[in-house]
Amino acid sequence: MSLACLRSSFLPAFLAAVAVLVASFRLENVVGLDPCALCFSQRLMLGCFALACLVAALHAGARRWHAWLALLFASAGALLAGRHVWLQAEPLPVSGCHLPLAHLVERPWHEILQAFLLGSPDCVSVNWSFLDLTLPEWSLLAFLLLAAVPLSWLVLYRLRQDAAG
Repeated sequence: MSLACLRSSFLPAFLAAVAVLVASFRLENVVGLDPCALCFSQRLMLGCFALACLVAALHAGARRWHAWLALLFASAGALLAGRHVWLQAEPLPVSGCHLPLAHLVERPWHEILQAFLLGSPDCVSVNWSFLDLTLPEWSLLAFLLLAAVPLSWLVLYRLRQDAAG
């Protein structure tokens, strides 16, 4: 498989990431699910992953840094989704008061970062599930599947380098 053919694998990854983003906005606007701070962080990582895949697909010679960047965003999103799954599975709720996201941005920067990276009390509630998986579990599954594209590109790139050298 040529590297140009490997580069074209980033286009389906971009389209899949955009489809997941569209689904998340549809759940927010049509179904009425209010996203928590961790949900916004995961959306940001998914958007960055999609952008990295688009750049890799459009760039004439997909380089390793494209794949590493996409893998970084997918891994960060998987970590955030894993944290979200862990918070929902925790038997004791997270202490603190629930602040709407509009009021959260008026807080000090360290509190904003803490909410967007570690979660807030509203991240604990389970509002929606499909096929017995919650939304953070679906998000974790999506990030792990999306991470397979840049990871496979990097492995195949390495194998080609070893075979050529």
